[in-house]
Amino acid sequence: MINREFVDDKKLKDIFTYISGMRHCEKIRMMFLCSLNGMRAINFCCLQIKDVYTPDFKVNDVIYLGEDKNKGKNKCSYYLNSQIKKEFAEYLKYLQSINNEITPETYLFVSQKLNKPYNRVSISALFSSIYKKFNIKGASHLGRHLFVSKLVNSGINICLVQKLANHKNISTTQRYFNYDPKMLSNAVENVKI
Repeated sequence: MINREFVDDKKLKDIFTYISGMRHCEKIRMMFLCSLNGMRAINFCCLQIKDVYTPDFKVNDVIYLGEDKNKGKNKCSYYLNSQIKKEFAEYLKYLQSINNEITPETYLFVSQKLNKPYNRVSISALFSSIYKKFNIKGASHLGRHLFVSKLVNSGINICLVQKLANHKNISTTQRYFNYDPKMLSNAVENVKI
């Protein structure tokens, strides 16, 4: 699927402002951040403490997931920048405030009704309803498209982007890319005749 949507930083900020007024905003915000960090819903819907944090509750630099938490029965890894690491550290404080007994097996995102991890269909419906409020066609996977587009638009080599998105084929990464209209103007400005 080719990404036809481009969501700028201002619109993302508006989305996060909207989320802050929602019930369970902490969970929804963190799931959105996971998506915008390139994760698939199948990756973050069943994240556990042991996946994100060290035994002494420091945030890992990389989230390594086994084939049970990824598409296609493959392992994957997601690198975390300082901003997302800070967000995960804050999210742990939130989890500790609502759950007296945090163990390595504790899930980061559980539904209130079943007290089980969210399923990716529910996550997709939730994301879709939020994006719809902003006239954006998209669901949980849109965050991956935005992640790839931001990396490419900032000049990151497409081969590195492929690895960061955990794509087997570079052609998949290319389909995710959507240009920033400003990027086209800047590109021609750099051409000297």
